[in-house]
Amino acid sequence: MPWCLTMDKAVIWDTLSIDARTHLVDIQVFGQIDSTNLESLRQVRSGKQGTRLIVAEAQSNGRGRLGRSWMSPAGGGIYLSLIRSFGKDNKVIQSLSLVSAISVLKVVEALGGNSLQLKWPNDLLFRGQKLAGVLLELHVGTAANNLVFGIGLNLSLSDEDKSFIDRPITDLRSILGERPDESIVVAKIVNVLIENILIFENQGFRPFTEIWNSYDCHINQDIVMQVGNTRKVGKSLGVDETGGLILQMEDHRELVTGGEISSSLGKIQEGSE
Repeated sequence: MPWCLTMDKAVIWDTLSIDARTHLVDIQVFGQIDSTNLESLRQVRSGKQGTRLIVAEAQSNGRGRLGRSWMSPAGGGIYLSLIRSFGKDNKVIQSLSLVSAISVLKVVEALGGNSLQLKWPNDLLFRGQKLAGVLLELHVGTAANNLVFGIGLNLSLSDEDKSFIDRPITDLRSILGERPDESIVVAKIVNVLIENILIFENQGFRPFTEIWNSYDCHINQDIVMQVGNTRKVGKSLGVDETGGLILQMEDHRELVTGGEISSSLGKIQEGSE
């Protein structure tokens, strides 16, 4: 049975800003695909150039950070990847992960969402429940690097879908009280993301520092950081002007540029009582 697309490429294009239209060379909409990020990387390796948008209504192999899977049922979420060429500086990935999460947050706010939080380095939360995630992947080329901005935003998950996920989770329908038009949401995300990428290319992460820290769900809290096989315990002081997490440890401060906040120290202590 052929896949019936509900995502409308024409609506996406009509909703795009002038800046977004100027930079995008192609928009591709798939019914089902293994992963929009994987497809993006395949296209980069095949030699396709320019800023490109790939959207899918379902993914059979959706991916998150640290090798985790991202549940991607048809109609359950927005799954998109934006391909953008960058210079040879690989250090931008961490900062742009934060910029991407901020971009999604601003779109959800504009749609009427509130009580939103950011979790370093790439999660968007609603009252502690995960709403969206970001996965950036780099393809190193001979002349330039291509960065794939992968975004998964929960749109309308069934109770059965939610039962398979081992963490608190929510979706736009639950937050807004109705299901928004996914084509319009895709375009709005791309509009803000491209706008913020252009700001980043000119000014770095500095313009986003204060925004991130105002939404950071762990700022001024004692946290546990997992960096590879190393566990670090300290107080999160938010991010600096590079997007790195400032961790106040017992006798010094440390700038963390990779890893994951596994939990707040308070939750660990509560669980041990």
